[in-house]
Amino acid sequence: MVDRLVQMLRYMAVPLRMAPLLLILVFSVLMTLAIKATLFGIVLGILLLSGFFKYSFVLLDQLTDGKTDPPVLSVEMMNPIDEHRSLLVLVFVVAVFFGSDAAAYWLGPVFSVVIGALSLAALLAIIAVQGATGSLAQSLNPVRCARLILRLRGDYVLILICALVLWVVTGVARSIGLPLLLQIAMFMYAWLAVFSLVGGALHERRLEIGLDDAHEPESSEPDRSADVERARQQNIDRIYAEWRGGSHKNAWQSVMSHLAQSAEPLTELRWLYERAKPWPDQRLANRLAQEILPRLLAQRHTGEALDTLRERLRSSAEFRPLDSADLIRLVQLARDAGDLRAARELLRDFQRFYPDDPAATTASLLMQQLER
Repeated sequence: MVDRLVQMLRYMAVPLRMAPLLLILVFSVLMTLAIKATLFGIVLGILLLSGFFKYSFVLLDQLTDGKTDPPVLSVEMMNPIDEHRSLLVLVFVVAVFFGSDAAAYWLGPVFSVVIGALSLAALLAIIAVQGATGSLAQSLNPVRCARLILRLRGDYVLILICALVLWVVTGVARSIGLPLLLQIAMFMYAWLAVFSLVGGALHERRLEIGLDDAHEPESSEPDRSADVERARQQNIDRIYAEWRGGSHKNAWQSVMSHLAQSAEPLTELRWLYERAKPWPDQRLANRLAQEILPRLLAQRHTGEALDTLRERLRSSAEFRPLDSADLIRLVQLARDAGDLRAARELLRDFQRFYPDDPAATTASLLMQQLER
């Protein structure tokens, strides 16, 4: 029990590392300014809360995966309408905040504390289910939450105790009248510490709750195909959660880490691409296609390369390969296959996509040939 407590305390120290600590300091100052600005600070406050809650979920996802380096805040995380998980938690926190004040008024401070503690316990379960599954719907299922609590066993109790201590400390800071800036900084630290605790517990208990570490080598058991498929699905769920959370850089790092550990990276890329194609946001599918095309061309899978190219162009007319040499090769293949429309579309605005590229002359000659 003591060892588990020490491990939990280590996770509580994660928000004190450079990236999250800078976020706490900067956001505390900005949030203080937003509060002081009253009505004029509402928009800034919403943006800050949105980015902060999204960051906490990205931190949760990374620690659940066993990645101990905290993420860096990205611009995409500041989009207030791009992540439903953080929106739910934000609404929950606001409701509890006003609900506890109402309870204190009508029922007294004791009942207010009881309601706050029960709400905190429920919030921890919701966060844990979202960290384990990446699903908003499942986190609202009381049965799913109860099962996960039972699987976490004593870790859930330790997390709840630590969260209650942090809650009391922030409450004391508020009651003794510490400067608003310090109160906000302490709340932000406490919030990230709770997410770190939940993510750490999910990683530590991944076997008991059915989470496989996506960064470990695949098992060589007889049912390896089922294990591989399960690991793939958990990996794409994690990537999807990071991408929806606005951390596109972290999501792509997860993709590359997965490929680096695969004996057949092209096969894995194909699988990821097929799963990403139906997503409303096509940017990850485009990026995966940009990674697939050079590999297909290198292995002379020209038919598949053209099919993938046509799919991407139908989805986004702005799609282009990363390298101009691959674009020239695909233009030639499309031309030879009689698909002049795709060839012309690829060459359109060549200078905009590949400024000052040496292949510009070749592209111009090809365009002249296609226009004859």
